[in-house]
Amino acid sequence: MKKVLLSLVALAAFSQADQLVKLNVSGMTCPACVKNVKESLGGVKGVKESSVYLKDGRAEVKADDSAKPEAMCDAIKQAGYGCKVAK
Repeated sequence: MKKVLLSLVALAAFSQADQLVKLNVSGMTCPACVKNVKESLGGVKGVKESSVYLKDGRAEVKADDSAKPEAMCDAIKQAGYGCKVAK
């Protein structure tokens, strides 16, 4: 029974695969901007964690498959920055 339960838990973990979304962010000029972008991304449904790079003007977001990259950019734009999903 334990093996079956462990197999089901492992299967559930695989079905909830994460995606890595890369975003180009414009308008960031200081560390406070990085904090604002991170906080904006944190409010998007499905976002698990994010890394924001001031010097490169980009963000990498780890999210579940239900999260929409467009929603991530919309949140960043609402915070006052430019955003495009990187190809």
